[in-house]
Amino acid sequence: MLKFTFLGASGSLQELCSGNTSLLIRGERGCAAVDLSVNLPILTAAGIDTVILTHEHIDHIYALPSLLHQLWIGGRKEELTIHLPPGMEELTEGLIDLFGIRRKKGIFDIRLSGEPVFQAGTLRFTLFPTDHTGNSVGVVAEEGGDRLVYTSDTRPIKEIPAVMKGADILIHEASGVSTDEENLVKKGHSSGADAGAFAAGLGVRELYLCHLPAGEEARRAVLREAGKYFSASRIPEILKEYHVPTGL
Repeated sequence: MLKFTFLGASGSLQELCSGNTSLLIRGERGCAAVDLSVNLPILTAAGIDTVILTHEHIDHIYALPSLLHQLWIGGRKEELTIHLPPGMEELTEGLIDLFGIRRKKGIFDIRLSGEPVFQAGTLRFTLFPTDHTGNSVGVVAEEGGDRLVYTSDTRPIKEIPAVMKGADILIHEASGVSTDEENLVKKGHSSGADAGAFAAGLGVRELYLCHLPAGEEARRAVLREAGKYFSASRIPEILKEYHVPTGL
């Protein structure tokens, strides 16, 4: 059964209730960290098999050196592959080198990969291009008949990529409401309406909103707007383990 946990769901501005958007995705065998910000002990305890970075913005990558350092302190020996979009290699290596991670005594092997399709245990991952930065990607995770789509940050997606079809769960950014659509699109983001409309078009079972604006009222406004287009819209509970629903 494919399971997922939100380590954070906020946009660039963190709040006490939620850090920046990041995920843990688990399968029957294998688990992956997707974007890195807060609640790293959850990842170290999970014994992650791989890391996926969706783009180069600070709120999605700043915890990478700390995670590697904590895994080393914890005695990890297995190689760790970091999957990322083309063009992110120099930045990622720079973060690793800044703190001398590769020079730690007995450090495990750290490999960077630009492969768009790969396995982690029983999980299959596919990276697809998004419209946020020049090389940003989203993630499709599959196990058995379960399929989850995480858009990460993106402008509204106009057409449904083939790799998304048949998805059960959509995790879509919603950085504001449609009255601020022009500003959101200018900055490479989507509204609650965009997320809800895309979920309805994709035909998923549930929509989880992420990269949320600061403030309880702002989050409620985003949820209300998404719900007008797709009734099964959710604001995720941080650190709760979710799974693909069955019997619907």
